[in-house]
Amino acid sequence: MLDRERGGRFELAPAQPFKARRRYIPDTNVLETTFEVASGTVRVTDAMALPGAGLGPDRELVRRIEGLAGRVEMRWSVQPALGYAAWPTRLGWRYGTPIASAGSDAIGICSWDAGDPELQAGSVLGRFSATESGEALLVLVAAHAEPLIFPTRGEVEARLATTIAYWRGWVADRRYEGPWREAVLRSALALKLLIHSPSGAIAAAATTSLPEDLGGARNWDYRYCWLRDSAFTLDALLRLGCPSEASSFFWWLLHASQLTHPKLRVLYRLNG
Repeated sequence: MLDRERGGRFELAPAQPFKARRRYIPDTNVLETTFEVASGTVRVTDAMALPGAGLGPDRELVRRIEGLAGRVEMRWSVQPALGYAAWPTRLGWRYGTPIASAGSDAIGICSWDAGDPELQAGSVLGRFSATESGEALLVLVAAHAEPLIFPTRGEVEARLATTIAYWRGWVADRRYEGPWREAVLRSALALKLLIHSPSGAIAAAATTSLPEDLGGARNWDYRYCWLRDSAFTLDALLRLGCPSEASSFFWWLLHASQLTHPKLRVLYRLNG
């Protein structure tokens, strides 16, 4: 999204030619990718895990690799580019875990049964074999001006299961029985991801500054809360029976508008 050459990446794929198919696990925002190669089949589950009640990372990307058939040689690579690739990123080790840091930001790359990680030319690399009934985990944990917490494997697996259960529970509470139910609920799940839970604000989109024309003037940052966009989102959520999301947004709006009273801005930061 940022830059193909310098923008950073997190690659995970078979080492040999493959075919891939993707879907969201039904009624969730958890992505599932199935890789097929000549020697076997592998399933990768990707989730932004929801924080648990105890001590754990607030920002955690979980990638679970399951061998479904045969044997598949897998490779992975994490190339951090912090500060939108503007900051020099330092790579090192902390208690046997690869760490990338720059300024107040830090990322840890935790792995279980995913090969021994190596540091090489600004990347963290690994290779391993996925075999039938085997399971590996790759986890990216991030911190900003706070301690970087390394989870245990059991904690990661529990949060992944809890995250899947949360999304399914949220969908089960939605009030919609009209046409195109599956598509409507998939759209609702996407809108739910745009809600900034600490404040109740609704972001216009999850991406930043994708211009209509390269070098043109229409290059807005949609990670802000645009009040007009939020009104449409709120209308849809209310029709789906989301009173808590609506209430949180109105309290956020009262706070944000008070800060700029008597003027009402077109857009606000998510914290108001």
